[in-house]
Amino acid sequence: MTWNISDSAALYGIKHWGGGYFFIGENGEVTVRPKPEAGTEIGLHRLVSELQARGQDLPMLFRFPDILQDRVLQLCAAFNESVEKLDYQGRYTAIYPIKVNQQESVVKNIIVPKSEAVSIGLEAGSKPELMIVLAFAPKGGVIVCNGYKDREFIRLALMGQRLGHEVFIVIEKEAEVDLVIEESAKLGVRANIGLRVRLSSLASSKWADTGGEKGKFGLSAAQIISAAEKLKAAGLGDCVRLMHFHMGSQISNIADYRLGFKEAVRYFGELRALGLPLDYVDVGGGLGVDYDGTHSRNASSINYDIGEYSHTIVSMLGEFCDAHGLPHPHIFSESGRALTAHHAVLVMNVTDVETLPDQIPAVADPEALSFPARKLLEILQGDTDSEMVTETYYRISHYLADVNEYYLEGKVGLQEKALAEQLYAVLCRRLRQQLQGGGRSQRQVYDDLTDKLADKYFCNFSVFQSLPDTWAIGQVLPIMPIHRLNERPTRRAVLQDLTCDSDGKVGQYVDRQSIESSMAVHVPAAGEPYVLGVFMVGAYQEILGDMHNLFGDTDSVNVYVQEDGSVAFGGIEIHDTVEDMLRYVHLQPQEVINRFEEKIRWAKLPAEQRDTYAAAFCRALKQSSYLSAE
Repeated sequence: MTWNISDSAALYGIKHWGGGYFFIGENGEVTVRPKPEAGTEIGLHRLVSELQARGQDLPMLFRFPDILQDRVLQLCAAFNESVEKLDYQGRYTAIYPIKVNQQESVVKNIIVPKSEAVSIGLEAGSKPELMIVLAFAPKGGVIVCNGYKDREFIRLALMGQRLGHEVFIVIEKEAEVDLVIEESAKLGVRANIGLRVRLSSLASSKWADTGGEKGKFGLSAAQIISAAEKLKAAGLGDCVRLMHFHMGSQISNIADYRLGFKEAVRYFGELRALGLPLDYVDVGGGLGVDYDGTHSRNASSINYDIGEYSHTIVSMLGEFCDAHGLPHPHIFSESGRALTAHHAVLVMNVTDVETLPDQIPAVADPEALSFPARKLLEILQGDTDSEMVTETYYRISHYLADVNEYYLEGKVGLQEKALAEQLYAVLCRRLRQQLQGGGRSQRQVYDDLTDKLADKYFCNFSVFQSLPDTWAIGQVLPIMPIHRLNERPTRRAVLQDLTCDSDGKVGQYVDRQSIESSMAVHVPAAGEPYVLGVFMVGAYQEILGDMHNLFGDTDSVNVYVQEDGSVAFGGIEIHDTVEDMLRYVHLQPQEVINRFEEKIRWAKLPAEQRDTYAAAFCRALKQSSYLSAE
């Protein structure tokens, strides 16, 4: 059958994880619709060409700030709808924790006014973050202060309150209570105080250990009582206005959240009973995104949407308060991942391809082969019973192992070892073809063969710099070609990065409604770059990226849709150069140049060659740390 873009959409799952922002155009290229209501679609492949013409190069990070603004609108609209439907008396404010992505364009576009129906605040978890938030928060805006705090942190927060911001200092550790009491007295500011409760409930997620009894942050029941007594004794009991809890990031199962929230509202009732006038509840993070598009309880998915999430919070809190005669508190949620994940896409080119042999090698003298190598050849030249595929696979694997053992013992040479490996690869391809559509009993062998036969596509990027969560915690991110999607992909591949590290590869891929260890790809066309996109990298990936092998920041650009539907670029940043990376590890480029030139002098080269070498070295220092198209 003829392959079309609908087949590609189903294969790569773009309709399921795209969030209404990413599509496949009729020309077989991925398009992005940053403003869903406006309808303007931008071709990613065309963007790459246009920016390369302007001097930028791959790998490249695209940011779409309009998506950030749309995510804020969607989140606030969902909560506002739940508040209205359930006759809830409190207000909702979306809080953006800037730790998720502190880039200037991200923070600015999230807090820009959108409508009267949108209420947005900022969260800081460190002194540098607090100083950013104090500078960029709109006048009178909400600021939530989490994380460990010293006197200076608390002093800065109180200064922000004096300047007109609505600042909440959340007590994470009991020792912070005394600091808040003392600094409030010194500055003459009655702080807005929050208490973070440590829930016993745990959600199933990769970040579950951020909650629960062993969680790093929050106060135990005994510590909460002690903190409340201290604050009341200091005359600040009426300043305790917020209760905060956090069950973990990317909660996949809404049932887990309901269980934890049931415990949280009990804390709210007990704290009110202690005489603390709580009128805010910060439900923390947890709102996930559907990275793999399965709408399931998978760690990289969610089995709910924003509407169900907001309804759960508003309904459970409202029902508890009504049942206990308590006023409805205002609601904060720290939904940074849900706000930012979709807005950024990493685009990279394939630089090389490594495949296993698929042609039967010529054998001059079969009788001269060792027994295991000869058996591999005989199996290849015979017919494989379709009902014996699994057994045949185990046999040929055993024969290859024997050849390798013979090689170690010196019984066969390199030529025969190479021949055996070729025979084995061709046999594996044949067996996998016979297993297409096989039963459950053959699934393990089919998966093993798929893994063995997958090509290696070497790509111009660093996993550690651009996709650290795929390496560190096995996060699944959607990856697909951004062009040629009207063509059938005929190969499967594992993506390898440029680093000299065996972990420098992507190990999991979205494939229809499942996760596989390789992805469907096209054979790169001669003379035409094959370009892949990694989607939903807007949360955490930029700020967590490291400099392994001294691969630095990629080129990046902010892409805006104007009122008239035209596209504008902003915030264009050029890649880190080699000399940038040297400075990062405290090496001065001039010293490196001097030492290299000294080596040239020692080599006693002809004058012209000395000049050529020196010029080439200096020129390389100015180039990208990634591979160039030259």
